Amino acid sequence: MMHDFVRIGSYVWPYRRLFVLSVICASIVSAFWALNLSIAFPVVKVLFQNDSLHDYVENEIALLETAIRVDTAALDSIPEDQVKERAKLQYRASERSRNLLMLTKVRRSVLPYVPKDKFDAMALILCVLLAATFLKGLFIYYQEMLVGSVVQLTVNSIRQDCFRSALRLDYQSLNRIGTSALMSRMTNDIEQMTAAIRVFGVTLVREPLKAGACTLLAFYVNWRLTMLAITVVPLLGLVFNLFGKRLRRASHRTMESMARIYECISETFGSARVVIAFSGFRKHRKQFLKANRDYYAGSMKIVRLGALVRPISEIMGVVAVFAALAPGAYLVLRNTDSILGIKLASETMSIAELTTLYALLAGTLDPVRKLSGIFEQVKRGMAGSERVFDLIDERSIVPEPKSPRMMIRHSSMISLQDISFRYEGTEAEENQRPLALKGVSLNVRFGEAIAIVGGNGSGKSTLLSLLPRFMDPHEGRVLIDGVDIRELRTHDLRSQMGLVTQDTLLFNDTIFENIRYGNPSATREMVLDAANQAQAAGFIRQLPNGFDTVIGDKGGKLSGGQRQRIALARAILRDPAILILDEATSAVDSQSEEVIHTVLKEFSKNRTVFIISHVLNRTFLDLVTRIVVMDQGRIVATGTHEELMRSCDAYRALNQPQLIIRDAA
Repeated sequence: MMHDFVRIGSYVWPYRRLFVLSVICASIVSAFWALNLSIAFPVVKVLFQNDSLHDYVENEIALLETAIRVDTAALDSIPEDQVKERAKLQYRASERSRNLLMLTKVRRSVLPYVPKDKFDAMALILCVLLAATFLKGLFIYYQEMLVGSVVQLTVNSIRQDCFRSALRLDYQSLNRIGTSALMSRMTNDIEQMTAAIRVFGVTLVREPLKAGACTLLAFYVNWRLTMLAITVVPLLGLVFNLFGKRLRRASHRTMESMARIYECISETFGSARVVIAFSGFRKHRKQFLKANRDYYAGSMKIVRLGALVRPISEIMGVVAVFAALAPGAYLVLRNTDSILGIKLASETMSIAELTTLYALLAGTLDPVRKLSGIFEQVKRGMAGSERVFDLIDERSIVPEPKSPRMMIRHSSMISLQDISFRYEGTEAEENQRPLALKGVSLNVRFGEAIAIVGGNGSGKSTLLSLLPRFMDPHEGRVLIDGVDIRELRTHDLRSQMGLVTQDTLLFNDTIFENIRYGNPSATREMVLDAANQAQAAGFIRQLPNGFDTVIGDKGGKLSGGQRQRIALARAILRDPAILILDEATSAVDSQSEEVIHTVLKEFSKNRTVFIISHVLNRTFLDLVTRIVVMDQGRIVATGTHEELMRSCDAYRALNQPQLIIRDAA
């Protein structure tokens, strides 16, 4: 937990001036809080003891001067060898001298402004109380404004680092964490963390200062009785520590439950068409209900623990006040300064002093009550901070090279040498998972168009995911023009690649920005030219806002063929040396497929093209120079369509359905 506080402190550090100002405001608030409570002394004197403040001060000064003279005379009469007696007398005289000095300053600096009439004096005391309360409220406002500014700036920095860290992760790590967990950490967990930082900056700074100011004044009134009261503090710390550990564990489980709620929502509405088509409402309702119940159970455990902390803290606070009040009442009512021979006051206490002491100690109860009330919130926030910092500390398993080589545009050969790959799992599963690729080797000359075909799970998509370094092979190397791609910066490597996938990934933005995503520095003319090459400009201009049409979430306002042509325009604008088409035409109609074929026939010149497919449509046979057949993570054959139909059983099996459809037609 301390480590997380230090981490949060490093984010607060740039805004330390604002934080220091907030602490100064909190200190002023605590001073006014203690001042307001200490006004109990003159109020009791004027209202209940019917004393004039002027007369009280004069009488006290006279009594102290007399007592000091008596102590001095007694000190002179005590022999030098009675060290203990002399020390006691010297201490008492010193205490009386300090009180005399303070009262003398009050008589000189304060009393000239205090009316001698008792009602007027009481009215002045109330006016001072009102002014102090107003100033206290003003500084509370400024403190909370300053803390709010620090909190928002700090959380913005943490959220940015969290998002930046997630963007640096590799594809496998992102899949392992999951979109729902990422959303939960960047929203719910950061929200819990924000609340904890806020109460830390406001309550955990101001309330201890208020309690401290009251305690200091209480020490001044009677330090012995105050010491009796604060003996409960270690027990209070023990309670907080005990409940804190349980709250933290419960908070972790609750946040994991919230991540499952996000996952349920994301899966249900992300696959809305399937859910509606198969009437899967009941199944998803049950999943959501279970996730919701788990979250409720965890939240209620936190509520129960938090509900116990508050009354226990308040009871212990009352016990602390009672520990000082009961002996104090005994001293006043019995007109003594000791109990059972134990000295608890330098002199006999007055009712005004006891009332002031009680008011100051009672003034520490309000801060204790507020601190116990936010204890649960702080623990939840710290649990959230752990999850957020875990994400920030997450490291990609596809590291950047320490001394990257400069990449020149691909123009020679791509070589995959003895590639083996296993998908990442838990430590227990690590060596039990089957290899997705087993000793794959393939050389592709610049300008070739290679079709990689195979059934589900054959490894074709996995193989080409290694090329842009979505993941790294466990064994073997991938070379581009003789350079191991692990020696290149991933940004430089991927800048030479264009990717068009089966699930066309578009953003909820304009068509223009979706195309320009392939090259953020492209001009409008370059974007229009890419759209023309992709034969997308025709249907785009027919839309109400043309290129400035917002296409909705995942391009939902467009048809599948239109989305695919925009994705193709995006790849064209990138001007890649290597083009990867991953099942790019499997979800479009024959007309759109014909258009894409026409576009690729022209665009694939002077580029290396990889086409991934379960089976190669005859439309694209004139595009490819070679076909690579994969099965169970291995390359089983390479050649032209005719050669493979004669010699490769696996390839013939993939084409059999097409042959049946053609014969039927």
